[in-house]
Order: sequence, then structure tokens, then C-alpha cells
Amino acid sequence: MIEKYLDAFPFSNTYITQGATKAFFLKNMDGAVKLHCLNLAESKNYNDGNLWSEEDFSKRSFRHFGFNKKTNEHYIISDTDNKEDYNIFKLRLDSGTLEQVTKTGYCGIYGVDEEFETLVYGDRYKTENGKFFTKLYLMNLSTGESELLCDDADWEYRFSWSSVEFSLDKSKIYFSLDKDNNRTDSNIYELDLKSKKLSALLPKEYEGPHLYLVNEHIDNSGLYFISNKSGHNNLYNFNLESQAVTQLTHFEENTSGFKMSPDNKTLHILVDRKQENKTLLVELKLAGDRVESREEITLEGSQHFLQSKDLWLSSTAMDNPGDIKLCEISEGKLVEKMQLNNVVGNLDDLIHNTYKFVEYPSFDGQMVPAFLSLPKKKVRAAIITSFYGGDNNYSWLTQAFAELGIAILSPGVRGSWSYGKVWREKILGDLGGDEILDVHWGAKFLEKELGLPCERIGVRGGSHGGYAVLRAMTMPENFKEGIPSSYPYGFGICWAGFADLEDFYKTSNIPDWLVNMLGPYEGNEQKYRERSPLHDFDNLQAPLFIAHGLNDSRVSASSMEGFIEKLKASEKNYTLHIMEGLGHGGGNKQEEIDQYTKVFNFVESVLQDK
Repeated sequence: MIEKYLDAFPFSNTYITQGATKAFFLKNMDGAVKLHCLNLAESKNYNDGNLWSEEDFSKRSFRHFGFNKKTNEHYIISDTDNKEDYNIFKLRLDSGTLEQVTKTGYCGIYGVDEEFETLVYGDRYKTENGKFFTKLYLMNLSTGESELLCDDADWEYRFSWSSVEFSLDKSKIYFSLDKDNNRTDSNIYELDLKSKKLSALLPKEYEGPHLYLVNEHIDNSGLYFISNKSGHNNLYNFNLESQAVTQLTHFEENTSGFKMSPDNKTLHILVDRKQENKTLLVELKLAGDRVESREEITLEGSQHFLQSKDLWLSSTAMDNPGDIKLCEISEGKLVEKMQLNNVVGNLDDLIHNTYKFVEYPSFDGQMVPAFLSLPKKKVRAAIITSFYGGDNNYSWLTQAFAELGIAILSPGVRGSWSYGKVWREKILGDLGGDEILDVHWGAKFLEKELGLPCERIGVRGGSHGGYAVLRAMTMPENFKEGIPSSYPYGFGICWAGFADLEDFYKTSNIPDWLVNMLGPYEGNEQKYRERSPLHDFDNLQAPLFIAHGLNDSRVSASSMEGFIEKLKASEKNYTLHIMEGLGHGGGNKQEEIDQYTKVFNFVESVLQDK
């Protein structure tokens, strides 16, 4: 069953060059994941793509950075041994050889000028006291020579993750900085490359946790940036001469994507309308601080922008893997110019569910939005997505569970990104708190909706979701006064989770994420211990599946060691799948087959005992 799905969806990480000439993508092959290139003038079928590089990207991360059409070189972000020591690499189209461009401990900020002549990149480093800082460099891509631009060690606002954009004359660069690396107050900064003068551009009232540039470069139109200051992501313009900020959109619903044209004159926006199973596509013609025209088209299902400078849309739904189309808006209509085939096989063999949007009341009366996948056959059990749910996207794993008669509830619990700033920020300072109760009340909803007993309701998740699984299955009954705060789940599935928040803070390469979620560690150690599933291990009553990569730098395996040691010393029902050589995800076809075979065997064994 597993191989059927992996064979149907072997392609991922698509990047399409401007003008729809080439599509670069990864293909999951037997024993490896390799980069392929499809000449779109010759074929629109991914199966016709040519192997471009012998590099096995199951053993390293992969993100597209850009294509230099003058030199036929494709730039990517990658690491070694899946350890997230990110650097910039380039692959030549003629030879497929992989060449490392930067040599950093962690490159999270980067940008290149339009001609691919000059690269700006950051080297993030960790000090003895566990703090992260970044040195910013300027590289001549022809000679490979670099010069240090600055080091943020003494700055109040520091580098975290940001694109870098050049002014047209290449004399200045622009990027975002984050106050104290706490993911709460970001601003856009200008750095003069000659004088090294650094200037904050936006008034402080525009600072916020979700703020980023959308310009392809910086020209006379000024800066275009996205901020959720108003409660939802909206577009703003900053005039470099007058220093004035103008809000150009006023959305009061979730905007899921923004794509700027290379000339900074056209912006496309995707607006989620989940309850209607529709997406609004908005096209804005821009002229600095003015919107000259606006077009709106309502599309079916969930839509996403593909990585390209052109308007490529990828549609999806819980019961439809969708398609990939090159589009343009003409006279108020969406015109499809090209469609790619990236699914192998018969869709009837890959869809075994129906679905619907639902809402259910949580412990405090707040309504939690969710999507419910229902198998076409009799419902035997249900699984709740513990975090990163609430979206209407196809998943082969959901279909495989549907084949087994298992429903999936995917709730957008508080803290989720897709339902506005207010809902997102309800988790801040409270990780492992009310959002876990939202999961519990999702289980109670399933009891009534599907008529299932609690022992046939499980919970699953990865990374933050893996933590949420462990927390949901060990949460103390007395966590919240007057509220029953534990639930007798039938089983749990935890991928790349963390059970010890103190260890996570000390070993993760993103401790700022945890500080944002729970508050500073120093002076707050007791709260970190209280919210750690490790210290509530005795509350675990149901069978548990745990998978973790030993090379995971984002969620170190050490953050699970204490929990796993207690499992091994107990008589509890558990299954471990420890993956050597893998990091925070990834793996080749055989590794995925091995992992998910264990998952399904685990679930079947649990259900047979109920």
C-alpha cells in the first residue's frame, strides 16, 4: 500500500525558471533522491525530466535559491548529512557537479543581485553562553572573494532569517532584523555597502512578528513589505524619499501567499476562504504608494504559488492532489497557459476519502476550525493532527489511513498560522497549554460526530506537533483549574518530537522559537520543566510510536532520550523507529517504506486490541 503512494508522488521541490523554460525538481528513486530537469519546450510530464545531478538529496537538505541563466548554474541551499549546517551551493547544468559557494555554520540570510554577480550571505554562529549571532558577508561570485560587512553581536536588532534585496545601483542592501531574536518585533533595515551605515526604516508602530520584503529588488517604487500588524497579512509601501508608510491592502481574512513580479509592478495575492473551499486570487497593478488597478478571481480548492518568477498555481484539496498550471489574468478571467503532470498513476487508486470543513467548541467556548477526512468505507478509528492542521491539503498519508478505515481530524488549534494574528498569538507564552486542550476537545467532538469510543481515537504530529502528541498524552489532570485537562487517547504517533524543553532550548538551532512560544528560559526554568512531557511520563497510558532522526539539529535526539529511557524501563506499549543519518525529515523511498510500514503495523496492532 505504501509503495503505491510513493510511486504516485515521487516528485517534489519544484522550481520553474522565468519564461517557463525549465522545471527543476527532486525525484524519489529507489535508494536516493536526485535532482532532475525538465525542458518544458519538449514535455510537460515530469517523467520526461532528465537526471541532472548524481547527488543524493535524501542525505542533505534542499531548497532552491535561483537560476543564473547566463552561466547555466542553479543555486540551492543545502547542508551536509541532514544536519542543517546550511550553505549556498551551485549546480552546473552541463555537468551536474555540486560546488559549495559559502562556508558557514548556518546561512539563514541571503540574497543576490539581478545579474548574479554579487552575493550577500550570513554566517550564524553560537557563543559559549548559547546565544546566536550572525556575521554578514559580501561575495563577488566571479572571484569567490568575500568581505565582512558587519557582525550583529552588539546589536539590539539582529539577523534571524531574511531575504536580502539590492538597490538597482547595488550601493545598498535591505533586509529585516528581529529585536533580540525573539520573533516579536521586526523592522526593515538599510545597509550602505560603502559607508557601512545601518539604518532602521520603519516607524516602530509598524514593527511586528511577521514582516518581510516582497520586492524583487529596490527601485524608485520604494519598499513593498508584508505585515500582519492589522491582524492579517497585508501589503504596505515605504517611500524611501518621504519615509511615509502606506497600507495598500486591507484584508480581514487570511492571506496565504504573495508573489511579486520581477519589475515590482504586479503583485498576486492568495486569500483563503476555507469554509467555502475556495481561494481568492487578487492581482494588483502597483505604482509606488498607489494601486492602479485590481482584479479578483475566485478559484476552487486550496491554491498555492509554485516557486517561480511567473504565476504558477498549484491547487489541492483533501481529496485531490491537484495540478500545476501557468496562469495569467486577462480581461477579468484566469487564462491557463500551461499545465504540468506531476502525478503518476490513476487518481482513483489514490483517493479513498471525502472531507468537510467543521468547527467545534473548545473548553472555553472558542470555536476551533478544522477539516475532517472521512474514509469511504466504515470508520474504524480516528486520528487528530496535534499541530500544523486546519488546512485543506492533499496528503497521501491521509489517503492511506482512509484505506484502513481511519478518519483524520485536522484542526487549526490556537497558535495556528492560518486564522489570523489574534488566533496565532493565543499560544504565545503558553506552549503546551490551551492549544493542547483544543486537541482534547477535538477528540470529544469525534466521539459525538463519529460515534467512536476514546480508545479508538489517536493523535499524531511532527516537530512541534510531535511535542503536542507527547504533551496531549501526558498532560496532568489538574493543569487548568475547573477544566478536565487530560484525555484517554487510544494511541499516539510522534515524529521528531521533543519531551524535554530544557534540553531543546540548550541543543536546538532555533531556541528563539521556544522563547517565543514559552517566554525566556532564564528565570523561567520551572515553567519549562512543568510543560515538558518528560516530567509527566507516568501519565502516559496509551501505546506510543516514536520516530526520530539522529542527525536532527532542529530537534536534537537528546531532547527525547530521557523519555525513551523511561519507556524502555517501563512496561508500557511503545514502538521506536530511530533513523541514522536522517535529520528533521527527509529520507529516500526505502526509508519511508520502512518507517510507515512500522506506523501502520503499530496502528493495526493497537486497533486489534480494542
